[in-house]
Order: sequence, then C-alpha cells, then structure tokens
Amino acid sequence: MWTITSTGFPQCRGRILVVDQDEWCREFLSQVIKLWGFGEYHLATSVEEATSLLEQLSFDLLITDLNLPQYHQLLEDIRQRFPGMRLIVMLHQRSQLRHIFHLEQMEIVIKPLSLDEMARKIREAILSKQRHKVEEEILRLKQDTFRF
Repeated sequence: MWTITSTGFPQCRGRILVVDQDEWCREFLSQVIKLWGFGEYHLATSVEEATSLLEQLSFDLLITDLNLPQYHQLLEDIRQRFPGMRLIVMLHQRSQLRHIFHLEQMEIVIKPLSLDEMARKIREAILSKQRHKVEEEILRLKQDTFRF
C-alpha cells in the first residue's frame, strides 16, 4: 500500500471527494491530487452532488469549504454515516475558526491554498485513515484469536 517516492515520503493512495462551489479551487485540488499521485478523486459543486457520490462510493477523505451552502448538514451526515472518514475543511479567514465544530479526524486549512500545505494535509489524512484501518484489523484479529 505504501511505496517510498523520490521525495522520501511514503506515497499513499486513497479515494478523495472534493466539494467546493469554486471551479478554481476544484481545479487546483485536482491538480495537487494528480501531481502527488494520491489516487482516485471525484469533484462535486454542491452538498447534493456530494451526497449522491457518498451513496455510490466509499471515500477515505473529504475536502470541503466552510462557505459551502449546507456545509453543516454535509459534515453532520458524514459524522453519523462515515465516522472513519477524514476531513479537510478550507476557511477563507482565521476568524471563521470559531464557527467550526471540530471533529477528531478533521484538519483545517486557510485559503489561499498552498500546494505544499495541501499535499502534506492530504498525505497525512490518507495515512491516518490507513493506520486506522490497520489498527481496526489488528484489534479484530486479536479478538478472534482470543475468542474461545
């Protein structure tokens, strides 16, 4: 699942959903994902599109904007239906931090977006999701082993 790239960082792959109403942002993030080889990604312009994709596919990471209409509905839906999914929330200003209810698996970035910061946040989120899957599998194996 992991290979070391020429940059010295583990290459990780996952399925990513980007939800943003701004075309430039979706395009920027799709370029970051392609450039770093993070895997499959899907783009949505609204909560409705995102919800439809979430019903069809499983995702490791959701990247969205706090200013997206129905943003809170999307996050609440993910918290309830996909508790292991990692999140990156983009803000336009630091002052918006007080409007966020924090989830354990959430990262925050402030626009304008930086290529290096987004690549690092995406890599960390996917690796965290993969570690979580491995830990769950180890726990399941331990439980199965000690079950009599």
